[in-house]
Amino acid sequence: MTKKITPRLVLAILSAGMLSFLGILDETATTVTFPILTREFAITTDQVQWVNTLVLLVIATIVPISSQIRLRIPTKKIFILGVSLFTLGLIIDIFSPRFDLLLLGRALQGVGTGIGLPLMYNIILAEVPKEKLGFMMGIGTMITACAVAFGPVFGGLITDALNWRWIFIISLVLMLVSLFTGSYSIKQINPLKKVRLKYGQWLTLAISLVCLMIGFTRIAKDQFFSLPVLGFLALGIISLLIWLKMFWSNQQALIKPQLFKNLRFSMQLIAYCFAKIATLALGFIFPIYVQMVNHGSVSLAGWITFPGAIVNAVMAAVAGKLLDKRGARLPIIVGVIASLASLILMNVLAPLSNLAIVLLYVLYYGGYGMCFGSLMTSGLLTIGKANHAEGNAIFNTLQQFSGALGTALAGTLIALAHKSKQLVIARLLARNGPLWCYSF
Repeated sequence: MTKKITPRLVLAILSAGMLSFLGILDETATTVTFPILTREFAITTDQVQWVNTLVLLVIATIVPISSQIRLRIPTKKIFILGVSLFTLGLIIDIFSPRFDLLLLGRALQGVGTGIGLPLMYNIILAEVPKEKLGFMMGIGTMITACAVAFGPVFGGLITDALNWRWIFIISLVLMLVSLFTGSYSIKQINPLKKVRLKYGQWLTLAISLVCLMIGFTRIAKDQFFSLPVLGFLALGIISLLIWLKMFWSNQQALIKPQLFKNLRFSMQLIAYCFAKIATLALGFIFPIYVQMVNHGSVSLAGWITFPGAIVNAVMAAVAGKLLDKRGARLPIIVGVIASLASLILMNVLAPLSNLAIVLLYVLYYGGYGMCFGSLMTSGLLTIGKANHAEGNAIFNTLQQFSGALGTALAGTLIALAHKSKQLVIARLLARNGPLWCYSF
C-alpha cells in the first residue's frame, strides 16, 4: 500500500509530539524561574539545575528501551502510558511544598516523555513516504523548536502574572487535550512480537549514564581529582565498557553497538550531541545572566531568547525541505558555521548587553535549526530502514543525555565562578577591609 500523508497521520504526529513539546516547554519555562526557586526552596544554583537536569537524565535512561517496548505494547497504549505518567508528574509539581517533591514530579514527567518521545519519530519513519521524510522530520524538530521558542516567554509571563506553579497547571490542560486527540488518531505502526525485555542491558546502560552525569555535576562541590568526581566518572565509564563488551556482537541487543561502526552515522551523532550540549548550556545561562548581571525581570529573561527560538523553529522546517531537494550536506554545513560564529562572538564581545544577546541568539539558533534535525535525519538514512528504531533510540537517548550534560556543566561553571568570586572577596576583606571590598 502506498504511503501518504493524511490529516489523521498529521494529527497523530502532533499528538505524540505534544509529549516532547510539553517536556521541553516546561524545561525552558522553568529555567527563567530558577532565581525564584532558589529563594523559595532555599537551595543553591547547582542544586536548582536538577529541576531540568533530572528530567533529561530520566528521559535518557528510559529511551533506550523504547525500541523493545514498541514491539510488545500497542502503539496507542504506549502513548496513553506516557501521557498518564507525565500527567501524574504535573499534578505533583503543582502541589509540591518541598524541593524534593518537585524533583519527584519532574522525574515522572521525564519517564512519561522518555516513553513518548521516540513515538513521534517512529510514527514519522513508519508512515511517511521517503520523498517527504526530510520535511516531516523537520516538522517533528520544529515541534520541539517551538517549545524552545515559547518556553522562556511562557514561563516569564506566567510567573510575573501568577506564579511558577501555573506553568504546570496550563501544561496539564494541554496534556489532556493531547490525550483526546491521540486516542483518536494514533494507530498501530508495527506488528507486535513476544520479545523478552532486556532489563540487564538496560540497567547497565542506565547506570553508566547516571554515574557519568553525577560525576560531572559533583565538580561544583568537589575538585575534579577528588574521589566523588573521579569515582562516579570511572564507574560510569566501566559500566559503559561492560555494556559494549557484553553486547557488541549480540544481534538482539537493546541498542546495537555495531551501528557505531558506521562512520557517517557516528560522526553525525557526535555533532548532534555537541549541538545539544551547547544549546542547553546557553538556555540555562542566559536567563540567569539577564536577571543577575543585566538586572532584567523574569519576563524579560523569557522574551530575550524568543526571536532566536522562533528563527530556530522556522529554519528547522526550511532545512527539512532543503534536505529533500538537495541532501543533508548543505543545511548541516551552513548551520554549523552560523552557530560556531555566534559562539565565537559571544566570547569576544562579552560582557553582553541584552540587545547583543538577542542578536547572537538569532544567529546561533538559526544555525542550530538548520543543522540539528538534518543531522538526525541524515544519520538515520545512513543505517537503513531496518535499523531506524534502534537508531532513533540512540539519537533520542544521547540527545537527552547531552542536554542534561549541557545544563549540568553550565550550572557547575556558574557555581564554580560564584565560589571563586566569594573567595576573592574574602581575601580582599581580610587584607583591605570591608569598604574596599564592597567597591569591588
